[in-house]
Amino acid sequence: MASIGGIDLGSVQSERQTKSGQLFQQPIPTQDSDQAILLDIFGMSRNININGIFVGTLSAQNTFIQAIEGIMDGSQSGSVFVSSQTSTPNITSVILDNFEWTVNKADVSKIDYSLTLIQGIAI
Repeated sequence: MASIGGIDLGSVQSERQTKSGQLFQQPIPTQDSDQAILLDIFGMSRNININGIFVGTLSAQNTFIQAIEGIMDGSQSGSVFVSSQTSTPNITSVILDNFEWTVNKADVSKIDYSLTLIQGIAI
């Protein structure tokens, strides 16, 4: 069961995690790529993108939306993220960057949503 801040994320359809070295790259004119200058000066970052489906009554859907948007209150202090990938350890401090949800009139018993999380410490 995937969750953020203790909120069950329902049926996670996809989870993509990207860890990036954010390397500074400077190619050298008239040289091949093996001569490029690479500097590891910016540190690591991890982005987590989740797409899921939350099924429930209109009231349950509204509660889910309000709970997620409640975390995104403009002064986030970090939330625990539990991955849908059972072998992945919990990530203890993520900030919610983006939350998007869609309801389809063909099936109002569910909402499709996407979340973008960034790992780190809020200051």
